[in-house]
Amino acid sequence: MNEILTNLLIAVITAVIPVLATALIKYIGKAKDSAAAQVDDAKQRWYIQEIADAIADAVSATSQTYVDALKRAGEFTAEAQKEAAKKALDACLASISPAAKQFIEEMYGDLTAYLTTKIEAQVRAQKSSPVALEAVTVESTTDTTTIAASTAAATAATIAQTAIAQMSADVAVKPE
Repeated sequence: MNEILTNLLIAVITAVIPVLATALIKYIGKAKDSAAAQVDDAKQRWYIQEIADAIADAVSATSQTYVDALKRAGEFTAEAQKEAAKKALDACLASISPAAKQFIEEMYGDLTAYLTTKIEAQVRAQKSSPVALEAVTVESTTDTTTIAASTAAATAATIAQTAIAQMSADVAVKPE
């Protein structure tokens, strides 16, 4: 009776292992694709955050070192405004990495036009609400936390499935 149960168990395991192996291979392929997408997303988020920080810093620095003094003196003219925009653009270009510049060019085309538009939007945002910068920082922190949690969950699931597959293989190999 024991031998019949052992043979039956081996037959069932032999039939189930290829099915499980196929499912595991498909899952690993999907996990690989998902991981690759997350890497691309993480890089893109990094570049976007780097660019947003550079723009915000350039606008703040230009405002503090150039615009505020001209406004206090009552000399902030249209020409001074153009000069401030140029200073902010130059500061922004100087602080963005070559990889982030390449990212902008690949995604949006003209680097200068893109940054000029974003700088103007940032100037307006800083004039309207000094809290706007804090909201962007909090939002990006939440995104990073979410990504880290989902990556940890995916890793744990992969480890659990690998352990199950190894246990199944051990049961198939140990005849009693």
